Amino acid sequence: MDQVLLGKLLIATPGLADTRFYKTVILICEHSDQATMGLILNKPLFNFKTNQLLKQMKIEANSLLKIDDTFYGGPVHLNQGFIVHSDEKKYSSSECIKEEIIISTSDDILVDISKGKAPIDTKVFLGCAVWDKNQLNNEIIQNSWIMTESKKNLIFYNNKEFSLWDKSLLDIGIDPLKLINYSGNA
Repeated sequence: MDQVLLGKLLIATPGLADTRFYKTVILICEHSDQATMGLILNKPLFNFKTNQLLKQMKIEANSLLKIDDTFYGGPVHLNQGFIVHSDEKKYSSSECIKEEIIISTSDDILVDISKGKAPIDTKVFLGCAVWDKNQLNNEIIQNSWIMTESKKNLIFYNNKEFSLWDKSLLDIGIDPLKLINYSGNA
């Protein structure tokens, strides 16, 4: 595995043993030969909204706040915020994930969010998912993940009636109802 993983999506298979990642879709945001970091795109925090995050950061939110949900990015660095957004604005901490998609971690984007001036497509996360060297590769070999190209419409998908997990699978031609939770050897 090399830098070609940056910006890819990981779709959890039914056989993934770790329940924290059940039916998750993860955007790979960093990758090196030592570690991989991604954000779970489809697990909103139910008891924690973006205005609460802003309040904790001592950033006053006005009535123009358009971003309500904050997402559980993963079980690591739970006190760290990550913002994935479209590229019409860049900030001091901005790093390109793929064409048109940026990740930022600085307070200046939170100030823009609080004023209703965030980039057009913006998702806020607390925490991230991290794999050590070769860990993700081993999980892929064990059929825990399906890797695919990411698309802007999937990264910022917000239809609460139809799951991102189902949509991601259908987009690559896999019927989620036909997936099984085991594999075998021929």
